[in-house]
Amino acid sequence: MQTVRPGWDLLRCPVSGSALRLEGDPANGCWVSEEGRRYPIENGLPRFVTDSEEATTRERFEYQWRHWGREPRIFGKTPEEMRELLVSERVGSSIDARFYPGRSVLDAGAGHGRYLSAFAELGATLVVGLDLGRGLELGREDDPPEVLRVRGDVRHPPLAPESFDLVFSDGVVHHTPEPEAAVRALARLVAPGGYLYLWVYPRGGRAWEITNRWLRIVTTRMPNRLLAALCYALVPLLSLVPTYSQTRLGRATWRQCAQVVWDWLSPPYQSHHTFKEVAGWLQAAGLVDVESLPVPVGCIARRPERTT
Repeated sequence: MQTVRPGWDLLRCPVSGSALRLEGDPANGCWVSEEGRRYPIENGLPRFVTDSEEATTRERFEYQWRHWGREPRIFGKTPEEMRELLVSERVGSSIDARFYPGRSVLDAGAGHGRYLSAFAELGATLVVGLDLGRGLELGREDDPPEVLRVRGDVRHPPLAPESFDLVFSDGVVHHTPEPEAAVRALARLVAPGGYLYLWVYPRGGRAWEITNRWLRIVTTRMPNRLLAALCYALVPLLSLVPTYSQTRLGRATWRQCAQVVWDWLSPPYQSHHTFKEVAGWLQAAGLVDVESLPVPVGCIARRPERTT
């Protein structure tokens, strides 16, 4: 008899939105849609993306998590500090420790899953980590039973609409070719009365944007090993160019700082935005009460309750 995992009932075909049935073993079987589309399960992770889909983005982040994912500090924070962030003003006035017990949470663009256990420890009864790449394989052996990891695209999430009390997307949609489309897709997953949290890179001044654009024309085309070496060499610049995570030597090791440089220079897609722009996306997606958060550009918005 198959054991039903939390969250399986929310899985949907990312093409049609139809329900899925499990065929074979839960660890290495297949999810099959009503139309006959087949989505393999690889080592316990349902895969709703092809290896060719956004291959460069996926490969860059997989390299990042393979090499830096087990560091005691990621983006300058320990796991304990990450958990504290989830109940701080960083996520808005409506989210604190009292919010999570009994709730469902989606980490959209979960990377290697650094926040998943934290959500469960705060009391969430379902935590889904969605990401494009194999970084999700890292650390999953330590997951509590409330956690489900799924490989999928945030622009076409293989999940039922209006299923999550909190959709959390931290530093993700600006790495997609269509950030606004990704926000619309994530907004559809928010349950009535629930919240969508977003953090995206802020738009800088003209000189900064031009310099960054030209630098990344080179770095996004570099082979992984060569780019990794450059990232280590550029670590001292973090004392002159502050990072959003406040990662720098003294607060983090040289290796941990190199990961932050990699995260900036390696992804093929990177866009920068204003609060007004992102707030417009959220409102167009039907969300209300858009709140500007302390970190630029951070936003949280709510889906209205249904009216009878």
